[in-house]
Amino acid sequence: MNNQQKQLLMLLESTFNPQDDVHFLAIAETQVQAHDKERPVHQVRVALTFKEGDTINPYYDGTDLFITIGDNCIQFTSEEDWADGPPAIEGSPIELALGWVSELASPFFVSLHAKEAAERKGTTSA
Repeated sequence: MNNQQKQLLMLLESTFNPQDDVHFLAIAETQVQAHDKERPVHQVRVALTFKEGDTINPYYDGTDLFITIGDNCIQFTSEEDWADGPPAIEGSPIELALGWVSELASPFFVSLHAKEAAERKGTTSA
């Protein structure tokens, strides 16, 4: 995981997991727009689920969101396109999360739980 990906993971953690009740399963990103050389737009695909203590929900939700990446700044963009609506995937079995995220790009983050679930079902594609 490179430095920008680490910063992106920290942004997602601080935004979506402030109470440590979210478990990120897999995350991928790809550049989709470069009209501004200094701050290109990237699409980020996130599969996540909820947890209670050590117990992880067997179903995941997934969504695509957009960020801009500058030299020292990663921030959300185009929130009107993704923030208010339902997730793209709702209540799908965890073993499918890695495959769905991989449809966008090779994931830079995959939790052990997601990898093991995909391997058990033979759906690993990354």
